[in-house]
Amino acid sequence: MIGLSAVVITKNEDRKIGDCLDSLLKVTDDVVVVDSGSTDRTREICLAKGARFFTRAWDGYAGQKNFGNAQARHDWVVSIDADERLSDQLVASIGLAFAQERPYDAYTLPFATYFCGQWIRFGGWNPEWHVRIFDKRALQWNHDAVHEGLTLGFQHRIGKLAGQVRHYTVDNLADFYAKTEIYSTLFAERGQAAGKRSTWAKRLFSPVFRFVAEYFFRLGFLDGRAGYRIARENARYTYLKYLKLHRKTAT
Repeated sequence: MIGLSAVVITKNEDRKIGDCLDSLLKVTDDVVVVDSGSTDRTREICLAKGARFFTRAWDGYAGQKNFGNAQARHDWVVSIDADERLSDQLVASIGLAFAQERPYDAYTLPFATYFCGQWIRFGGWNPEWHVRIFDKRALQWNHDAVHEGLTLGFQHRIGKLAGQVRHYTVDNLADFYAKTEIYSTLFAERGQAAGKRSTWAKRLFSPVFRFVAEYFFRLGFLDGRAGYRIARENARYTYLKYLKLHRKTAT
């Protein structure tokens, strides 16, 4: 096996975690799972597949992932979520990259999104690239945004790998709507803590701009009903996050 560890954070993911770990075990023999209190079979499945399983009270996405990085046996980490899988082409690309000297601090990976039974080809979710393989000595997860990111700077060298992280993101619309509520609330809470404000212009124009950009300019309409639903819900998220921030900061 190559000098790479994997870190996954979980809570009640027994329907998806098995396939996730199977894909990771093709590139590493050190899989760290950080769980925040699962009550289903997540722990049992992880242990059966040889993962090292840690239970830890929820400390935010970045906190959980940074804890997992600290447990990893190798300096290099691949970080994916329980609803994500490495494609066979990506597995091969990782093997080739780690078979030679690496001139980079991290690698960005292409993502493909599966939404309510359909692969998404256009709109705001495609193409997507995210840095998910990195040297933990140089990078860690930050707490700056709802969707946590790595502490990347101009000095860091980023490579690209072929293949895909296949993201099985939403099984049904109820889950999609619930995520909108959760993430918009997180945005408002963190915005309030950072002293940010929401203007009437952002609440009015930002949702419209996002829908038009994703559905028309980024060709979301070519994904049919799914493309419309994604653009509409992403616009609703944009509206709600600024509305909730306004309500929290209004005097």
